[in-house]
Amino acid sequence: MENATIVFIDSNYWIYLFDETTPEHPYVKNHFEEIYDEFQIAINIPVMIEVMHYLVKRLGSNLARPKWDIFSSMNFIYDDLTFQDLDLVFNELSDFTHTGIGARDATILASMKKLSVQKICTHDKSFKQVSDIDVIDPIP
Repeated sequence: MENATIVFIDSNYWIYLFDETTPEHPYVKNHFEEIYDEFQIAINIPVMIEVMHYLVKRLGSNLARPKWDIFSSMNFIYDDLTFQDLDLVFNELSDFTHTGIGARDATILASMKKLSVQKICTHDKSFKQVSDIDVIDPIP
Protein backbone atom coordinates (compact mmCIF):
# COMPACT_ATOMS: atom_id res chain seq x y z
CA MET A 1 0.00 0.00 0.00
CA GLU A 2 3.01 2.28 0.50
CA ASN A 3 3.35 2.88 -3.26
CA ALA A 4 -0.39 3.27 -3.80
CA THR A 5 -1.76 6.38 -5.44
CA ILE A 6 -2.83 9.05 -2.98
CA VAL A 7 -6.31 10.52 -3.22
CA PHE A 8 -7.58 13.47 -1.18
CA ILE A 9 -11.14 12.96 0.07
CA ASP A 10 -13.29 16.07 0.52
CA SER A 11 -15.68 16.60 3.43
CA ASN A 12 -18.86 16.14 1.37
CA TYR A 13 -17.71 12.64 0.43
CA TRP A 14 -17.15 11.75 4.13
CA ILE A 15 -20.50 13.29 5.09
CA TYR A 16 -22.34 11.19 2.49
CA LEU A 17 -20.43 8.11 3.65
CA PHE A 18 -21.27 8.54 7.35
CA ASP A 19 -24.85 9.82 7.01
CA GLU A 20 -26.98 6.95 5.73
CA THR A 21 -29.97 9.28 5.34
CA THR A 22 -28.47 11.20 2.40
CA PRO A 23 -29.48 10.14 -1.11
CA GLU A 24 -25.79 10.17 -2.05
CA HIS A 25 -24.86 7.60 0.63
CA PRO A 26 -25.19 4.39 -1.43
CA TYR A 27 -23.03 5.76 -4.26
CA VAL A 28 -20.28 6.92 -1.93
CA LYS A 29 -20.42 3.78 0.22
CA ASN A 30 -19.99 1.53 -2.83
CA HIS A 31 -17.19 3.71 -4.19
CA PHE A 32 -15.39 3.86 -0.84
CA GLU A 33 -15.46 0.06 -0.57
CA GLU A 34 -13.79 -0.09 -4.01
CA ILE A 35 -11.04 2.47 -3.32
CA TYR A 36 -10.22 1.89 0.34
CA ASP A 37 -7.67 -0.85 -0.31
CA GLU A 38 -6.47 0.65 -3.60
CA PHE A 39 -5.54 4.21 -2.59
CA GLN A 40 -3.84 5.95 0.28
CA ILE A 41 -6.19 8.61 1.64
CA ALA A 42 -5.12 12.19 2.23
CA ILE A 43 -7.00 14.69 4.34
CA ASN A 44 -6.42 17.95 6.19
CA ILE A 45 -7.57 19.26 9.55
CA PRO A 46 -10.18 21.73 8.16
CA VAL A 47 -11.92 18.83 6.38
CA MET A 48 -11.89 16.76 9.56
CA ILE A 49 -13.38 19.66 11.53
CA GLU A 50 -16.10 20.17 8.91
CA VAL A 51 -17.04 16.49 9.05
CA MET A 52 -17.04 16.60 12.86
CA HIS A 53 -19.30 19.68 12.80
CA TYR A 54 -21.75 18.06 10.41
CA LEU A 55 -21.94 14.81 12.35
CA VAL A 56 -22.58 16.51 15.70
CA LYS A 57 -25.08 19.07 14.32
CA ARG A 58 -26.98 16.62 12.11
CA LEU A 59 -26.87 13.43 14.18
CA GLY A 60 -26.29 14.66 17.72
CA SER A 61 -23.23 13.87 19.77
CA ASN A 62 -24.37 10.39 20.87
CA LEU A 63 -24.83 9.11 17.30
CA ALA A 64 -21.89 11.14 16.00
CA ARG A 65 -19.33 9.79 18.48
CA PRO A 66 -18.93 6.25 17.07
CA LYS A 67 -18.75 7.60 13.51
CA TRP A 68 -16.20 10.20 14.60
CA ASP A 69 -14.15 7.53 16.37
CA ILE A 70 -14.00 5.45 13.17
CA PHE A 71 -13.20 8.48 11.03
CA SER A 72 -10.53 9.95 13.30
CA SER A 73 -8.77 6.61 13.74
CA MET A 74 -8.33 5.92 10.02
CA ASN A 75 -4.84 5.67 8.59
CA PHE A 76 -4.65 8.99 6.74
CA ILE A 77 -1.87 10.91 5.14
CA TYR A 78 -2.78 14.22 6.67
CA ASP A 79 -1.68 17.77 6.20
CA ASP A 80 -1.70 19.84 9.34
CA LEU A 81 -1.92 23.33 7.87
CA THR A 82 0.09 25.89 9.81
CA PHE A 83 0.38 29.66 9.94
CA GLN A 84 3.26 29.40 7.48
CA ASP A 85 0.90 27.77 4.93
CA LEU A 86 -1.53 30.70 4.82
CA ASP A 87 0.20 32.33 1.85
CA LEU A 88 -0.21 29.11 -0.12
CA VAL A 89 -3.91 29.00 0.83
CA PHE A 90 -4.22 32.68 -0.17
CA ASN A 91 -2.63 31.94 -3.55
CA GLU A 92 -4.97 29.01 -4.23
CA LEU A 93 -7.99 31.09 -3.22
CA SER A 94 -6.82 33.97 -5.43
CA ASP A 95 -6.19 31.70 -8.41
CA PHE A 96 -9.50 29.83 -8.25
CA THR A 97 -12.08 32.00 -6.49
CA HIS A 98 -13.72 32.72 -9.88
CA THR A 99 -14.53 28.98 -10.16
CA GLY A 100 -16.49 28.85 -6.91
CA ILE A 101 -13.55 27.69 -4.80
CA GLY A 102 -13.92 29.14 -1.30
CA ALA A 103 -11.51 29.41 1.60
CA ARG A 104 -11.98 25.84 2.88
CA ASP A 105 -11.63 24.49 -0.65
CA ALA A 106 -8.45 26.55 -1.01
CA THR A 107 -7.06 24.74 2.06
CA ILE A 108 -7.71 21.47 0.22
CA LEU A 109 -5.89 22.68 -2.88
CA ALA A 110 -2.98 23.90 -0.72
CA SER A 111 -2.81 20.55 1.09
CA MET A 112 -2.94 18.67 -2.19
CA LYS A 113 -0.10 20.80 -3.51
CA LYS A 114 1.99 20.28 -0.35
CA LEU A 115 1.42 16.51 -0.47
CA SER A 116 1.81 16.27 -4.29
CA VAL A 117 -1.68 14.77 -4.65
CA GLN A 118 -3.39 14.98 -8.05
CA LYS A 119 -6.68 13.16 -7.33
CA ILE A 120 -9.65 14.23 -5.21
CA CYS A 121 -12.91 12.44 -4.38
CA THR A 122 -15.60 15.09 -4.14
CA HIS A 123 -19.09 16.00 -5.30
CA ASP A 124 -18.13 19.68 -5.35
CA LYS A 125 -18.36 20.84 -8.97
CA SER A 126 -15.96 23.77 -8.38
CA PHE A 127 -13.00 21.41 -8.25
CA LYS A 128 -13.72 20.35 -11.85
CA GLN A 129 -12.66 23.88 -12.85
CA VAL A 130 -9.12 23.29 -11.51
CA SER A 131 -7.17 21.98 -14.47
CA ASP A 132 -4.23 20.28 -12.75
CA ILE A 133 -6.25 17.87 -10.57
CA ASP A 134 -8.31 14.79 -11.38
CA VAL A 135 -11.80 14.86 -9.82
CA ILE A 136 -13.42 11.55 -8.94
CA ASP A 137 -17.15 11.96 -8.35
CA PRO A 138 -18.97 8.66 -7.76
CA ILE A 139 -22.38 10.34 -7.63
CA PRO A 140 -24.31 10.39 -10.94
